[in-house]
Amino acid sequence: MEGSAELDQKRLPRVSRRRALRVAAHAALGAVSIPWIVSCGSQRAPSNIVAYVSADDVLAREVLAACRKATGIDVEAAFDTEATKTMGLERRLLAERDRPRADLFWSSEGFAAVRLAKAGILRALPAAIVEAWPAVHRDPNGRWLAFAARARVVVSRAGVDAPAPIAAWADLARPNLARGSVASIAIADPRFGTTNSHLAALRAAWRAARGRGVDALEFDAWLDGMRANGVRILPGGNAATVEAVATGECAYGLTDTDDALAAIERGLPLTMTLPRSLPAGVAGGGTMLVPNTVCAIAGGPGDASRADAVAAFLVSPACEEIIARSPSRNLPLGPKATARVPYAESDPLGFDLAEAAEGAAGGAIAAKARLEGAPS
Repeated sequence: MEGSAELDQKRLPRVSRRRALRVAAHAALGAVSIPWIVSCGSQRAPSNIVAYVSADDVLAREVLAACRKATGIDVEAAFDTEATKTMGLERRLLAERDRPRADLFWSSEGFAAVRLAKAGILRALPAAIVEAWPAVHRDPNGRWLAFAARARVVVSRAGVDAPAPIAAWADLARPNLARGSVASIAIADPRFGTTNSHLAALRAAWRAARGRGVDALEFDAWLDGMRANGVRILPGGNAATVEAVATGECAYGLTDTDDALAAIERGLPLTMTLPRSLPAGVAGGGTMLVPNTVCAIAGGPGDASRADAVAAFLVSPACEEIIARSPSRNLPLGPKATARVPYAESDPLGFDLAEAAEGAAGGAIAAKARLEGAPS
């Protein structure tokens, strides 16, 4: 779908920023000090649970306030810095494995949950919660659940001089791609965030497809083609790629639906497309969905039943509808959510999640070096 459609203007009330930013007094209570933990409830209680959260902090506070209203459970949400996001919290959980400080991890993507499960950091959620969730969106062993997904998209300038739309990810490597004032393509640093997971997913999916005889591009050839067309790797992440396209510096930008739709809603002259990853007619060949994930930490310090209740809320229709109606406009993955978002992906990219997650870090370093190399 192309992204100049009118957006739903309804917005749920947000938690007071002053109240949400109040620092919990852990040291005074004799707890281990985690200075960036903030309380999303009215006051700290010994039975509170701690959640490490890499989702947008304003949205997460809104969701956790709704969770407290629905369940009566206070959640102390720990947010890492914007620069490291999920990766920073994943490393923290690994470092704390012998003495966990968190009960839950709410990640804004899925690869970290897969790696943490493999490392033995996670415990299984109750069967009643797991089995009620679609099998395609959960860990086979019940250690994580995926919900409320964004989609990977390409943005381009709208208007009379708009470049040709990108119908397939492979099109970004075609010769003589339209250029902006600086380069053809803007991309966030592939070592981080959803760009990291997207490139890993494409690498795995294209390799598997070629093994089945599908006409799929070779990943390094795709990188070389984009490099030849001119690529800007931007440290400011997905939002920076959108801005580079909106200002005319680049003709195309790789980003997520939340950043693209937010820019379109602000009135920037942009079009959003959901390119296919594999040729038309190949099942599982659409664009990549990037879900949120929730998982429970093995040996977490709080009450496990309360952590499970919060996890159940995060995969409830109430939570998915809050996120769908928020500026993020995430696509609900549960069977009962009724909220609509201004895009759809009926055939999302299928790939080996474990393989992609395992190779994401090393593959991203190699991809960045290849994109930055001198054109051949």
